[in-house]
Amino acid sequence: MLNYIRIILLISSVVCLLTGCNGLSDEEKREYFEKAVPIGQKYFQEHYDAEIIFTDYDINLPNSSTMFLYGYVKNNQTINISLSLDIPSMEIRSAKGPEDFIKKRSQ
Repeated sequence: MLNYIRIILLISSVVCLLTGCNGLSDEEKREYFEKAVPIGQKYFQEHYDAEIIFTDYDINLPNSSTMFLYGYVKNNQTINISLSLDIPSMEIRSAKGPEDFIKKRSQ
């Protein structure tokens, strides 16, 4: 019984250490956001001919390597969009928004 408790404590300690060490500081998150904004703006300019203002972001580390940017179309603040990117490559995974806006995507 004592060995069983030791093993459980050891495993839970290792899991806590591993997940806690993979997080990013607020400064690192902000740097990723600042790096991602021009990439996202260029993407929406090229594929949707729209200027985007990004206002918020979310980083899902250590659960996944995805960053989400949230914003709106500069000329129409009612059109909210989001963009997901891979960290650290900053490769765009997907773009989301209202159906009529997303359908305007040019190849």
